[in-house]
Amino acid sequence: MSETPRQKGRPKDPLKTQAILQAARKLFLEQGLEVTTAEIARVAGVAKATLYANFSDKEHLIEAVLRQESDLTISDHDFAQRHHLPLIEVLTAFGYRFVRFINQRELTGWDRLIALAAVRHPDLPGRFYAAGPGRAQQMLEAIIAEAIEAGTLRACDPQEAADELAGLWLGMTSLAIKLGARPPLSDDEIKQRVERALDVFLRAYSLAPG
Repeated sequence: MSETPRQKGRPKDPLKTQAILQAARKLFLEQGLEVTTAEIARVAGVAKATLYANFSDKEHLIEAVLRQESDLTISDHDFAQRHHLPLIEVLTAFGYRFVRFINQRELTGWDRLIALAAVRHPDLPGRFYAAGPGRAQQMLEAIIAEAIEAGTLRACDPQEAADELAGLWLGMTSLAIKLGARPPLSDDEIKQRVERALDVFLRAYSLAPG
């Protein structure tokens, strides 16, 4: 999977960087992680030197693609905004994006890709989890921990509470979708699932008004 690192050249162009990430994501899902950086550059419409000006080697490019997948659940910008919003709004927005991320058909493609690549790269599943669902889970734990500190939620283990909330959001339906036993959730179904799960969660963890 590794290719020879190159020295960085000209300053990064955000549009070219995004084109490289989109091309890499597409080719990784279609052809696997062994696709060459030359092919990624060709599909992105950039020179190979431009690719290496943005990403020193393929390992860094893979990490960037995985991080971009993680941003589908919650971006750093969205996470930073949590201090300015009521808890229910923060959790609702988080839930919508989290369930939409898990609901996407392409996630099955990532599962298949990682399972195959893990034979040669056993660290890949852990890296994907850490950059994607694991990162989102840590952010959810932080939101819950801050709500406990603020006296909005009762004292509890933030990790366990976050795990329970994620379970309420996903349930067995996510497994049925992953196995192809049912179609992905519609936008209305996602909205209902997120709001119903939050109602259950907040009934269990909210502090009664004093």
